[in-house]
Amino acid sequence: MKKVLSLIVAVAFALSLAGVAFAAGTTSTAAAPKTKKVIKHKKAAKKKIARLKYVFGEVTAVDATAGTLTVKGKKGEVTLNTTSKTWMRHGKKKMTLADIKAGDKVSARYSTVKGKDVARSIYMRPVAAKKAKAKKTKKAAKTKKK
Repeated sequence: MKKVLSLIVAVAFALSLAGVAFAAGTTSTAAAPKTKKVIKHKKAAKKKIARLKYVFGEVTAVDATAGTLTVKGKKGEVTLNTTSKTWMRHGKKKMTLADIKAGDKVSARYSTVKGKDVARSIYMRPVAAKKAKAKKTKKAAKTKKK
């Protein structure tokens, strides 16, 4: 008798959940067109975002007044325009376009906006200074051992 009663209670509970799910399902179908519009809007916004490109190489020309920088990479020369939002660093220190000289090695991220290559970030590694220090310390260590 207890088994039959518990079975009836379980079936009644399952049917009540199905009713709630059905009622929730009708509400969500009415809201579905709104979410589709939002998804289409997000896709349209993603299409407007330009992909980032990368260039690694040597600086061939810098024009601080015009805000341009020319970098010679593996695929050729790229002329980058800079903005106030362009992130420029030399190691951990901030720098400006005036700090960059022809012959410096840089890596830059940029995107094409309205037909122009606009730099998002320019990074110059302080590798040469570290190598020079390392060579001096190695020479000093060798002379002390002798």
